[in-house]
Amino acid sequence: MSEHARRVFVLAKADDHLRLALPAAFGNPGSARVIEAALLSLPGVRGVRLDLRGAKLSVHFDPIANGHRQIALVLKATLDAALAAASGGAAGCASTAGDRAARIGIGAWRERALQWLRYANERALAASHAMQAQFLTPGGRPTPWRKVFDPALVNERAVINFANDVLAFYLIRVHWNRITQQWLRFPGRHADAWLAVFYLTFLLVRYRKRALAASGKAAAPAAGLPAPAGQGAGGARP
Repeated sequence: MSEHARRVFVLAKADDHLRLALPAAFGNPGSARVIEAALLSLPGVRGVRLDLRGAKLSVHFDPIANGHRQIALVLKATLDAALAAASGGAAGCASTAGDRAARIGIGAWRERALQWLRYANERALAASHAMQAQFLTPGGRPTPWRKVFDPALVNERAVINFANDVLAFYLIRVHWNRITQQWLRFPGRHADAWLAVFYLTFLLVRYRKRALAASGKAAAPAAGLPAPAGQGAGGARP
């Protein structure tokens, strides 16, 4: 183990987070670029940040795809290159390492974006399966959730009816003080407001009646339809 690796101390450690204290010699932009690029190239590493003032290194990663031991091994192998990037005598090596770090950083960002997309897709599928499990029992019988809320009833007409009810309650709530203190006490003075209320109520009731009539026609059985040609009353061909 090198002398610099012996001077690395663990400040905080969790399942998906690791915070280390590096020697002060690594608190410079060149060393930070090399270390961050090397760690970001690991699978499952979500974020790496090296604080230049205190030489504190923070690593966030996916515990399923990576672990503390792998991160420590990669950091140990990168310390010499990071220290060379900080020295002025190895300017050409530092420039090459910086370019390589930039390319690795772009690839690491792309890989992390793909990992987050896959994770979001998996969580959406799991939520969908959990929602479906709430509505049906293993035997196929409807659960109490299915009896209370039927997804088949959620359509455009149901949404419009719900929005109309919410709007009506909102208007009543906003004008409640005027209704109780002015409109009811002086109905003749506020006849225009009462006419507006009656007209809106008339429109709402007429819309509900038309909606109920349309739903009743759609649900009516097709028993009155004539039998297909070539079939008798019993449904058999003559």
